[in-house]
Amino acid sequence: LLRRNASVTICHSKTRDLANIMSGADIVICATGRPRAFSADCFSPGQVVLDVGINFDSAGHLCGDVDFDAVEPLVGAITPVPGGIGSVTTSCTMEHTIMAAERSAL
Repeated sequence: LLRRNASVTICHSKTRDLANIMSGADIVICATGRPRAFSADCFSPGQVVLDVGINFDSAGHLCGDVDFDAVEPLVGAITPVPGGIGSVTTSCTMEHTIMAAERSAL
C-alpha cells in the first residue's frame, strides 16, 4: 500500500480511540486473533474490511476478528470467515509452491 502512496496507519488492540481510528479508514485489515472483537461501532458505511483472523468462539464456531453479522450490512465489502482471506492465502501458497517446484526441476 505504501508503494501505491497510500497513507497507512498501524494500530493494535490497545491503541487509544481504536474504534474512531478504524471508522475513519477507507480499508481496514483486522488481524488481532480475538473472536468477533470488532463490532459495528468500529466501522463506517462504504469501508472495505479484510478480516484475516481465524478464531473459534466460546461455542467452538469458526469466526473472524470482526462481528460479521453486525458489520456486513454497514460496510461496502467484507471478507467472510471462513471462505475469505484464508482461501486466497491458500491459493497463493499453492501457486508459489508450484513455481518453486518448476524452478527446481530445471
